[in-house]
Amino acid sequence: MTPPAEQPPGHRTRDPLDHVADWGPMATPAGEFRLRPVRLPDDLPLLTGWMNDPAVDAYWQLAGPPETTERHLRAQLDGDGSSLPCLGLLDGTPVSYWEVYRADLDPLARHYPAEPHDTGLHLLLGPPDARGRGLAAVLLAALADRILARRPACRRVLAEPDTRNTACRRALARAGFAPAGELRLPDKQAVLMVRRRTAPAPGPARPEPYDLLGVGIGPFNLSLAALADGAADAVSALFCEAEPEYRWHPGMLVDGARMQVPFLADLVSLVDPTSPWTFLNYLRHQERLYPFYFAERFQLSRREYEHYCRWVAHRLPNCRFGAPVTALRRDPADGLFRAEAGGREIRARNVVLGVGTRPHRPAAFTALDGHPRVWHSADYLARRDSLDGARDITVLGSGQSGAEVFLDLLRRRPDDGTRLRWLSRTRALAPMEYSKLGLEHFTPDYTRYFHSLPREVRDRLVPAQWQLHKAASAETLAEIHDLLYERSIGRPPGSDPVEIVPGTAVAAARPGPCGGLELHCRHTDSGTEHVLRTDAVVLATGYRATRPEALDPIAEFIDWDEQGRYRVDLDQRVATRPELAGGLYVQNAELHTHGVGTPDLGLGAHRAAVILNAVAGKELHPLPTRTAWTSFAPPGKGL
Repeated sequence: MTPPAEQPPGHRTRDPLDHVADWGPMATPAGEFRLRPVRLPDDLPLLTGWMNDPAVDAYWQLAGPPETTERHLRAQLDGDGSSLPCLGLLDGTPVSYWEVYRADLDPLARHYPAEPHDTGLHLLLGPPDARGRGLAAVLLAALADRILARRPACRRVLAEPDTRNTACRRALARAGFAPAGELRLPDKQAVLMVRRRTAPAPGPARPEPYDLLGVGIGPFNLSLAALADGAADAVSALFCEAEPEYRWHPGMLVDGARMQVPFLADLVSLVDPTSPWTFLNYLRHQERLYPFYFAERFQLSRREYEHYCRWVAHRLPNCRFGAPVTALRRDPADGLFRAEAGGREIRARNVVLGVGTRPHRPAAFTALDGHPRVWHSADYLARRDSLDGARDITVLGSGQSGAEVFLDLLRRRPDDGTRLRWLSRTRALAPMEYSKLGLEHFTPDYTRYFHSLPREVRDRLVPAQWQLHKAASAETLAEIHDLLYERSIGRPPGSDPVEIVPGTAVAAARPGPCGGLELHCRHTDSGTEHVLRTDAVVLATGYRATRPEALDPIAEFIDWDEQGRYRVDLDQRVATRPELAGGLYVQNAELHTHGVGTPDLGLGAHRAAVILNAVAGKELHPLPTRTAWTSFAPPGKGL
């Protein structure tokens, strides 16, 4: 072996690319991204397939048999190390092909004023469903950051896309690359795109505003993020969520609990069934299409719906978790929005609030705030075990959450003598309206009709329609009855310590004189007052929309109604003063203007498309003009 002092001139004692293979994973909004050098022959079939995609071949020109792709790869793998072909893995799955190369040592250097250690990038997104949704910009930004962090001698990261490749040029621009002139190369006319370690001019550059900033990532804003992902060329969007990961009602993911909408009411299908973010595509990626087919399930379990949403949320490149939006301000320079999110400032032309609703505690329980055995059903799974010592448990609320909690307690405490009580203010435990024509209240047609009504009429209608959106499903009520029937075998029903008490309101609740709790109740029909003593109360009392504190700096620019609520038009845009030039939109905070379909997941995709079309100023997603057989308005007042 030749001693180092006697190595021939030009021998490289250091990897020209500073050991790309050792750079480790990169956290991105789309998932964990890392580079892995190409392995032959293992990776050849995958890469050959990608190269033979006509959309790829238009710019790479490597279509043909495997030998064509192999020659291209071998030339780099067997070379001097100044160019390295890599697979880009996203959460362990190959989604991209990269060539990281020393541009200053490449023939490219003859066509532009090269600087020492310039690092070039070539990128190919392989799977077709990975393209056109902003993923390229996310990965380019992550890798450019990593190059500049791991290669201290490198001051610039370069790319030279074909001038015709507008999608690639747009992705590079979003990743922080700036055009630096055109190059006439032997095989193409190219644009030199450069990302520098430092700003080219003194002072920080003013960031280009996003077209749309989403505050909160629940199912409704996630639906908007998924549709915006498919329209990334028309609308630049970013969605920020305070939680470190996607969470959807974790306290109510009770075994056996099912959704009240069909699986087609996923994030996108009722607007764009060809989207990569459909529930069926999720099943395909999970290799569960056939099991789902044979299960014949129209309604999903809550656990499966939450897992589907989590799968989407952590793969969308426009979703950022652990980034709470703490303040929204009006930018005095242009009237648009400045948001403080996750320690950075974000500018946006439009903002959509999707912060969700918060658990509601009735005023009657104010004296028991903080009591260890009085809590909301939102915390049910996390606090269920705290009920183990209670001998008398009351569930308050007749909706789906109340029914599911009561059913779960019946199953968990089948015959231990514990008294289980289900208390409801409604006069009957009536099932949710689920007739085919009744469900037409959850269509855009009914939303438009409801929105056209006078405010006082709308305010009367919403509470009167409780059976459309606040009741329990007939299936859950039937399961409760079936379980109670089984428990009655060998004994009369009255001997089971179970009480179902409708038509009863709790006027006040306080600690009992001898321990436990006292509920001061009033029977709705008779007016009779009585006291119930219990050990614990689960408040399945629903959720309410609240104004996020982040709005406080711009509250003066919002045109609130007489009750301090948003005025929301049919495009979901909130009425604001002219000084606020940007559009403020809301999701699931417009029950008073849009009716009972507001919290319904089946209208989520349609509403998201309405907002996206409004922000874009054109029809990105065509929407149907008629969605119901029912005519809600009188003749001559069609809407």
